Amino acid sequence: MPIPTLPRFLYLDEKSLNEYLSVVEEGISDESRHRTQNGAGVPSDGLGYAAREAGSSERERVVRETASQRFIRLVSALDADADRWNYRDINSLQDAFEQMRITDFLHGQFEVEVPPIVQLMSQPDQMSDMLDLMEAFRPMASLMGQDMTGMPGQEQTAAMRGFTKAMKSDVVIVGDQEDDEPKVTGKLTREYIRDTIEGEVFILGKIAKKWKEGESHSLMALPGASLMSREQRRQAARKPQGSDAGTVTGPALTLDILAIYR
Repeated sequence: MPIPTLPRFLYLDEKSLNEYLSVVEEGISDESRHRTQNGAGVPSDGLGYAAREAGSSERERVVRETASQRFIRLVSALDADADRWNYRDINSLQDAFEQMRITDFLHGQFEVEVPPIVQLMSQPDQMSDMLDLMEAFRPMASLMGQDMTGMPGQEQTAAMRGFTKAMKSDVVIVGDQEDDEPKVTGKLTREYIRDTIEGEVFILGKIAKKWKEGESHSLMALPGASLMSREQRRQAARKPQGSDAGTVTGPALTLDILAIYR
């Protein structure tokens, strides 16, 4: 599928972009120089223009390349030699899933979102503000004729504060092309997020993990997970976890996401 002439990036990992492009182009530059001359030459002994008219000038313009331009160059280079760079531009992940391999570049269109549980855990400050509002409203509820039945009490809100602090999560997206078809997921680096990420978008990323049918992948960084042995992590991945909003169940791909754009 062709790249939009003017892509609007919701996310662009500029550090990874520069690293990939430096390999593909065997080096990288971030500027070009354009030299222009004003004024015409005057003939000398009939052999050419040996001198310029009085008042002529020369001007040099330095043009710095943007990340958007580098992205278009990178994808053009990957597409031009797709076999060498293991680049797969797909229309249907369902059809291509079995052929996908770790380290392949995947480019496709997906419906994406940041799951609500991830939004909650990745923004503990907003959760804290909401709990502050609830606690401030509680003493006034009876005066305003509001029924607080079912709302968490002080002990519950304190427990929720502690939980969100312990369960701080990265920003993670989940995308698919159709319900009940393979999904893609990946962690985003906050400094490269440019806008709200949701809806129909294009994704370019490198496959980091392939989850078979029945394997589960937690969307949140669990405290202490890095202390688990490899076998313990594999057992956790194989353990059925149903349709928990905090997990993705295979078939699915975890991507090192380079760009999300429209």
